[in-house]
Amino acid sequence: MDQTKLKSAIESLLFVSSRPMTVKDFCKLLEQQAFAVQSALDELVNERKTSGIVLLENNGEYQLATSPANSTAVKDFMNADLREKLTDATVEVLAIIAYRQPISKAEIEAIRGVNSQYSLRHLLMRGLIEKTSNPGDARSFLYQTTTEFLQHLGLNSAKDLPEFQKLVENIKLPEAPAIAEHMEPESTAAAAGTTPEEP
Repeated sequence: MDQTKLKSAIESLLFVSSRPMTVKDFCKLLEQQAFAVQSALDELVNERKTSGIVLLENNGEYQLATSPANSTAVKDFMNADLREKLTDATVEVLAIIAYRQPISKAEIEAIRGVNSQYSLRHLLMRGLIEKTSNPGDARSFLYQTTTEFLQHLGLNSAKDLPEFQKLVENIKLPEAPAIAEHMEPESTAAAAGTTPEEP
């Protein structure tokens, strides 16, 4: 395979890959020698330095990414796109997971007071959260945010999220009405469960 075709094949693989790739990956997939793959990668890195899509290398792993020079425009677009496609309920669930992760579905619903299945399914489909095993109960899962979530917000780590207390310190929450005192026993029991979630 000549150099031009090899670079083209490498770019295509990088574009469709959901993870960083190594020289070894390319050698196996394209049946090429390591020196030829490395030479093609070095050329691609140099050629894309001034492009809107650059080729990043980190510890021998390669991945396509948007140029740091365009980070503000990309971040604004991703944030707007994220907000437009998520309902208030889904954003609420995402925020709970971001600050309390890893967290179970039962814990999320205890905080919100409503069924959160719709929001969890939507966030999973968007790739913003993922399931992880629950060490306390093998029959259930815990939820946590993904690298896709961090990319949407332009963060390097969940530790870079604003401190929750600072976010809410100027927000006065409404006092919860003492409705339980005026309800019949059966109604009180019903209120203790979660209610269907509004999409």
